Amino acid sequence: MRTFLLLLVCIGIGYGIAITQFENRTSGTQNIMGMEADVESAVRKAKSTAAKPGKIDVVGGTELDFGTMRLGTRRSHSFVFRNIGESPVDVVYKSSSCKCTVGKLDSKTLNPGEQTQVDLEWLAEGVFNDFAQTATIGTNAPDQDEIKLTIKGKISQAYVFEPSTIDFRDFLASDEHEMKGRLYSFEDGIIQLTSVSWSDALIASKIECEIEEPKKLEPGEIAEYSDAHSYVNFKIKLKKGVPAGPLSGNMVFNKKSIEPDAKDQQFNLPVQGRSVSPIRVIAGNDFNEERNIFNLGTAKSSVGLKKSVVLAIKDENASTIQIKLGAMTPLAEGKLTVTVAELKSSQKQKMFSITLEVAPGTAPIEFAGAYGKDFAKIVLETNMESAPTFPMYIKFRISE
Repeated sequence: MRTFLLLLVCIGIGYGIAITQFENRTSGTQNIMGMEADVESAVRKAKSTAAKPGKIDVVGGTELDFGTMRLGTRRSHSFVFRNIGESPVDVVYKSSSCKCTVGKLDSKTLNPGEQTQVDLEWLAEGVFNDFAQTATIGTNAPDQDEIKLTIKGKISQAYVFEPSTIDFRDFLASDEHEMKGRLYSFEDGIIQLTSVSWSDALIASKIECEIEEPKKLEPGEIAEYSDAHSYVNFKIKLKKGVPAGPLSGNMVFNKKSIEPDAKDQQFNLPVQGRSVSPIRVIAGNDFNEERNIFNLGTAKSSVGLKKSVVLAIKDENASTIQIKLGAMTPLAEGKLTVTVAELKSSQKQKMFSITLEVAPGTAPIEFAGAYGKDFAKIVLETNMESAPTFPMYIKFRISE
């Protein structure tokens, strides 16, 4: 019995010692956790009390479109860097493209809420080309190792047309048409034009340009052309009867030179479009309607060539319409024969057969290039006011 009681006492003493040691070992954990039984909640609470990292905001954006600058001039712009975070951020210059220089910015530490300027200066080079240059600024802000600044725009000569090309697209030869434009001058003073003329003498009587009085510009008055000093508005007008087919040429502007005894300066404005005539060509796949090219084909000299097309003309006075051959490319004279014959007609439509022939025995010749000058050309004349002429390019080749 004594032995059993002694055993119980020993067990009790051992249990007490074990409990005490366990409490000593776990007291640190209890102190850490306290009322936070969830360790993740405790971590979140610790993070919420820490300062947020710094962050750079470029006020107004990292890209500047300066519009149009005159060739050889310089311009600058200030990008504003602001620290919108809660910790300091270091800002340092890293690199720039060869035509863009950065003002002094060896290094800069921005405290929360502070800002600094990064000045970029560039030289306008490259005529009428798109211009784009960059500068790279480094920071130690998270996810902002580099900030790229971009300046872009267009570089012009002393004079710029807006638009750069006048495109009438498809237009009816029986109607009048006009389009407006503007010529900007980047030279000092007000532009003075002496004359304006069309480059193609054959249809000069069908196209003209009206010029308004030139106007002075204040610096920056027109954002896209902030360096321009003056401009002049103009209208290009197409009269009735522009020959059918493609319209392509230049309106030539002549400007009085500011240098004593110097010749007038010239500026060419491309004008294009396609005159749609009341005359319609029926020739199947042999006729390229867009370019007014009739493919007569290829043959040996001993055989020759012969093909016909039909011209259908719709007009209120169709019965009075007449067509005849007017002119032919000099090199095709003696090689190509053109015959015009009247076909059936109605009150509002008249039809003509145009037969083109290269007689057997004709010496080898080729009109099969890629440009207008490499084709033979005939011009049909009519008594219609809306379509007095109808040009047609002829493609053919005669071999031995």
